[in-house]
Amino acid sequence: MVELMSPAGSLEGAKIAIENGADSLYAGVSNLSLRPRRVEFEKGDFKKLVDFAHGEGKKIYAVLNVFLKPEDLSLFKKEVEEVYQNGADGIICADVGVISYIRQNFPGLPIHISVQNSVTNPQAAKFYEDLGASVIVVSRSLDRIEDIEKIKKSVRADIEVFIHGGICYHYDGDCFLSSYWSQEMLFDRFLGKERLFGQNNAKGECHLICKREFTLSKNGHKLSEGRLLRRPDLIGLSNLPLYIEMGVKIFKLEGRAMPVSYVAKATRLYRKAIDLYFENPEQYLVPEEWQADLEEILMARRQYERNWDIK
Repeated sequence: MVELMSPAGSLEGAKIAIENGADSLYAGVSNLSLRPRRVEFEKGDFKKLVDFAHGEGKKIYAVLNVFLKPEDLSLFKKEVEEVYQNGADGIICADVGVISYIRQNFPGLPIHISVQNSVTNPQAAKFYEDLGASVIVVSRSLDRIEDIEKIKKSVRADIEVFIHGGICYHYDGDCFLSSYWSQEMLFDRFLGKERLFGQNNAKGECHLICKREFTLSKNGHKLSEGRLLRRPDLIGLSNLPLYIEMGVKIFKLEGRAMPVSYVAKATRLYRKAIDLYFENPEQYLVPEEWQADLEEILMARRQYERNWDIK
């Protein structure tokens, strides 16, 4: 069987995801998971989340996928120790230093390579497997099934794909638009003077710049306007059989910062899709009546993006 992994931005969201068919959850920890703090779990709350998930017979993965600076190391070491003691089923991480530290100090703790690493080829997948990864999520920017299949054939590690969600304009983890969008003068203790600081994408402060409306002009003449950088959402319903047949083990849904209603609808729809496939693999076909559910999910994402526009 395969695993449907849903986001948990709160204990309420975790409960709703499981009620709607999630096999596992992923949740951010402290200030180390590339999301706003309002959807991250402090240690006491994370322990409650683990206990809840395990009580329901589900897995829970802790997200610690920031790229660490030297001043982050002490916090990281403390957090990963607590995550381990709390019983997490694995760590989703990106920084090779983090991967090395976990492998050396917690050899039995499964490592999932984050989408932030933008694994786009077999050589990259093999590199992370050799570092100790047991699960590798491929880049959301890979839009050819055969490319994912080549990666799957190159490693023994399990392959995870994002099955639904928004796609960044750039490769995951390599965009710095927000760093230049909102800047302010702050004191830099290393330089000993003030300098311009922008938002830190490496700490989850993404302002969804590529989802905003722009006007393209040349010599004062408007050429185009609208959401010019926005890429179409990733919708994996039709490709689900191809993924399963090539050996993909984990299907991941975005949404830690999304409303719980979005998580519920997306989890429920992809749970139905996976179950439908295994009922009769040869006859799998996306029912037309699912289109209404899909439209509701897409509309919820658009609303989320519009809410960001005013911040």
